[in-house]
Amino acid sequence: MKRLNQPANHNPGGENSQRFAGLLPAGDHGHGRAAHRILRLFASLLGAVFTACSPVGPDYRRPDTTMPERWHEAEPPPAAPSETVGADWWKAFGDPVLNRLIREAMVANLDLKQTYTRIRAAREQRIVAIANGLPIVSNKESVSRRLNNAGQSGAGGQPGGVGFGNNIDIFQLGFDVQWEIDLFGGIRRSIEAAEANLEAEVENSRAVLVTLLGDVARAYIEMRSNQHLLNVSQANLKLQLETARLMRIRYQAGLSDSLEAVQAEALAAQTQAQLPVYETARKQAMHQLELLLGKPPGALQTLLDPEQPVPSAPDRILLDLPSELLRRRPDIRLAERQLAAATAQVGVATADLYPKFNIAAFLGFQNMKITDVTALSKSWSAAGTLTTPIFNWGRIRANIDAKKAQQEQSFLAYQSAVLGALKDVENSLVAYAQEKDRRAALEQAVESNRLALKLSKERYRSGLTSFLNVLDSERAVYSAESDLVRSQASVAADLVSLYKALGGGWETALVDSGKLAGGS
Repeated sequence: MKRLNQPANHNPGGENSQRFAGLLPAGDHGHGRAAHRILRLFASLLGAVFTACSPVGPDYRRPDTTMPERWHEAEPPPAAPSETVGADWWKAFGDPVLNRLIREAMVANLDLKQTYTRIRAAREQRIVAIANGLPIVSNKESVSRRLNNAGQSGAGGQPGGVGFGNNIDIFQLGFDVQWEIDLFGGIRRSIEAAEANLEAEVENSRAVLVTLLGDVARAYIEMRSNQHLLNVSQANLKLQLETARLMRIRYQAGLSDSLEAVQAEALAAQTQAQLPVYETARKQAMHQLELLLGKPPGALQTLLDPEQPVPSAPDRILLDLPSELLRRRPDIRLAERQLAAATAQVGVATADLYPKFNIAAFLGFQNMKITDVTALSKSWSAAGTLTTPIFNWGRIRANIDAKKAQQEQSFLAYQSAVLGALKDVENSLVAYAQEKDRRAALEQAVESNRLALKLSKERYRSGLTSFLNVLDSERAVYSAESDLVRSQASVAADLVSLYKALGGGWETALVDSGKLAGGS
């Protein structure tokens, strides 16, 4: 490395100037101008080469995905207007409490907050990747001691110049610049990977958000269904206890045997045994909601204890085309961004096969005596380093092959995400349609069993049938009413699963929460 020095205070008779003259040649303004012209020419040449060189490795292109033209399990289009799968799908249930829970979960859920921190980390990593391609300027202070054997010849051609054979101290203060010229695009590929990773974290946050919305809705439906099952059980228990009381009175009056009274009491006891089961499930669903909203147990009791019906779903909904899944499903978008990042990493690994060019420069002052400020000299240096891999035991090739394998893995994961999304929608469609049919049948069963109970009591009072028919009718009414509540909850839960499978919710949720605005 050639170093040019220009004294700040030129004093030919001074001791420091004489010692410095024996160390390195002093430079003047002419030398500086020539050096700067060389550097400008060198930078222009590098710029031209940098512009002409395209990054090595494969260029990313979104996969061509063939999607079905229609949903296989979808119902025929309705003649009357139907609900569409909107971004704020939970509002279709018309439940203000559910709407409130959803809004609070968007803001307070801890898992969702963790995804925001990962997005911030990915943004910082993108800055790191960009900074790797820019010059690095550092403050540099150094102290060194050198042996000077480069003095002028004395009499008879013998060495005898100033400072010959002396140890010379050199103190330097200035700025050091290091820059790796990205000729073959390794740094540019790493920036592409960082950008894709950032976008993948955004999509992951959206996927977590879609899952969160579905979990809140399902937990709320489960809580309300168990609350309603508890009420149905209590209402039937009240009737059964009244029947048992009457049977006990009839037995004591000698109008019936003890078997009828015991059977009535047994049925009431069986119904009463279900109350703790439903109460446990109700409270556990409430605790799950509190967890999803980032609240301690008991925080939602005042809001959720008042009785509300099980959320009812619209009978028909309009579906988007299957191709819309590629846009709506965050997990598909996440897999696609991970594929883009893996493709860029192949280019990063491939760039290691090619030469690396580094530029180093120093600009500052130097002196031979740290206490003598008047002898400060201007100092600058510039150097370029070209490094070419020759023999590395196959490490670079193995790394490239590993990155290609990871790229293929990401591509297969993307294909799996698309097929999984199609499966989720079809499963939700068939479950939703079949459960609606089951609910309609159970509604009819409840009406029929209530009528059968009424008739069996009338026939029993008329002496036309045994009391066993009354007990069977009461048991059938309770079973049918309980099954109907469960079916109503299943229809609502299946619709939530369908909304989730279609990827709905994150668009409006992002606007409401304000956490990911500008993050994509």
